[in-house]
Amino acid sequence: MKQTPLVMPKMSMTMTEGVMVTWHKAEGDEIRAGDVVCEVTTDKVDMEVEATVEGTLARIVAQPEDVVAVGEPIAYVATTSDDLLEGLFDPVEPPIDEAAVAATPVPAEPEPVPAARPAVIAAVPAARRVAAERGIDLATVTPTGPAGTIRLSDLGPTETRPAIKPENKPEAKPALKPRRGPRAVIARRMSPSADVPQFVVYRDLDLVPSSQSWTAVFVRAFAQALRRHPELNGEWADGQLRQHEHIGVALAVDTERGLLAPVLKDPDLDDLGTLGERIADVVRRARAGKLTLAEMSGGTTTVSNLGMFGVDAFQALLSPPQATALSLGAVGHKVVPVPGGIGVALRCTAGLTVDHRVGDGADAARLLATLQQILSV
Repeated sequence: MKQTPLVMPKMSMTMTEGVMVTWHKAEGDEIRAGDVVCEVTTDKVDMEVEATVEGTLARIVAQPEDVVAVGEPIAYVATTSDDLLEGLFDPVEPPIDEAAVAATPVPAEPEPVPAARPAVIAAVPAARRVAAERGIDLATVTPTGPAGTIRLSDLGPTETRPAIKPENKPEAKPALKPRRGPRAVIARRMSPSADVPQFVVYRDLDLVPSSQSWTAVFVRAFAQALRRHPELNGEWADGQLRQHEHIGVALAVDTERGLLAPVLKDPDLDDLGTLGERIADVVRRARAGKLTLAEMSGGTTTVSNLGMFGVDAFQALLSPPQATALSLGAVGHKVVPVPGGIGVALRCTAGLTVDHRVGDGADAARLLATLQQILSV
């Protein structure tokens, strides 16, 4: 019975590999074309893989958390369909002329010629050193090593010395734990960030108390600020700045399987209540692994909020080709200087990371100033 490979499909333009998540079929199960056989992660999204042929799932190759390149087999399906073209393009061996073979004379084997001893005697360095110390002529030693090489043991027994007992125990080797699944995808996607000349500018933002989610407040205000600074809503490509007409805020979401960044399209066009519902829905589905590829694409910037962990400030790395990333610390009341004394203000420290090829420090400072103006309303 013929076995047809079921390969890792290419599900997006940028996909080069996928991570196996789970199998819905087991070896020996009957499958039909269109049946969902497994789920894979690509570009941080869980996607279903359908069978392309009908038959029996004969052998599973890719196990959960295995990384498989696009086009490589993840399983084999035993099919009963005949391949009418099978063997059509196999190379044809030319016919053998038995008479010509019989008439071909067989050359006689040459007499073996004893190998001459090389002028330079081959010996391992340790053998040369010991031979020099003991006054042994290497030409008188019978070699037992490969290609006539003299080994140290060919020189005869050597003086043995008691082994020195180490005072300290050898250092334990660190345990190696390979990154798999979404964390492996993150590692590969974020490595190019090290090649981007990036810097970060921090600013304490004064806030007005709100009944809405702070994440929604910041995402909406940041998108509005980018509308006023379109040069920072772009990317560096082919030696020039490419500006985006839309704003796609990739929101960093912490999940059990790693960091995901679903994209909120034009969040500045929503009111805070609607945006808060969108964010709650996308976070819930991200943690359940129910995002679509469309929801993971189109990001022009990233917002990462670690305030819920008590973090005051941090630097967010750029996610190429994005040119900006906004980091947000904890929101809280802080003691601040006021005319004539001190006071208490509701504040949050924000960090704006910028691709230096797209903007400089003054551009980043102006964007943060605009963000402050919007948040003060």
